[in-house]
Amino acid sequence: MKSYRPWAVVGSLLVVGWTVSAASGQDEREWREIFADRGIVVSTREQAGQALPSFRGQGEVKGAVLHVLAVVLDDARSKEWAKDADEAEVLRVIDARTQVVYTRSHQTWPIRDRDLVMKRTVEVLAPGAAFRVRLVCVPGEKPELAAAIRIKDCDTVFVLRKLDEQTTHVDYRVRADPGGSNPDWAVRWASKNIPLETLLALRKQVVKTRGQYADVMRSWSAAS
Repeated sequence: MKSYRPWAVVGSLLVVGWTVSAASGQDEREWREIFADRGIVVSTREQAGQALPSFRGQGEVKGAVLHVLAVVLDDARSKEWAKDADEAEVLRVIDARTQVVYTRSHQTWPIRDRDLVMKRTVEVLAPGAAFRVRLVCVPGEKPELAAAIRIKDCDTVFVLRKLDEQTTHVDYRVRADPGGSNPDWAVRWASKNIPLETLLALRKQVVKTRGQYADVMRSWSAAS
């Protein structure tokens, strides 16, 4: 039986995967490292006006940057690696780099499911070499369900940078309020592991899907 984790849906934000400019010195100083494990550095940042902190994971993934991007954007297969992403779909395509996406995390009764509607944008930072995927919760697009708590405050970013032909640096940032009656201390305690778990799962999915995204990789290689 699946046990309930109040923060689980936060992890599911990565499935679909701040307006982030190139990291400034000020931005870097705001992050406080909390631990490092298996080559992944996890940090946190408190910001005025936000009840919950942001969390960040930085590490390398053994895979071409275009392959890693394809995995992050593959909604249909997100449940293979994105923890508690039990449902994921594209609700509306705005353009080739912008979609409205939906994800739902199933929970064990009597706990209500969590779901999210997010606008996903993909920005080419350097053609064929660096990309930013940002997901932000947006209102509307899909009616709220009685059986699920709609998460309305979330912001997630993946910045993918090519290190060499088979290595990608991933900078993953997430902030979300899972809603419900969970105390802030419990969400904070659990959320600190999300960046590590996300990058470890992404590493495995990239290995699992090698050779399976040629068309997607080709299309993004030409993007500028």
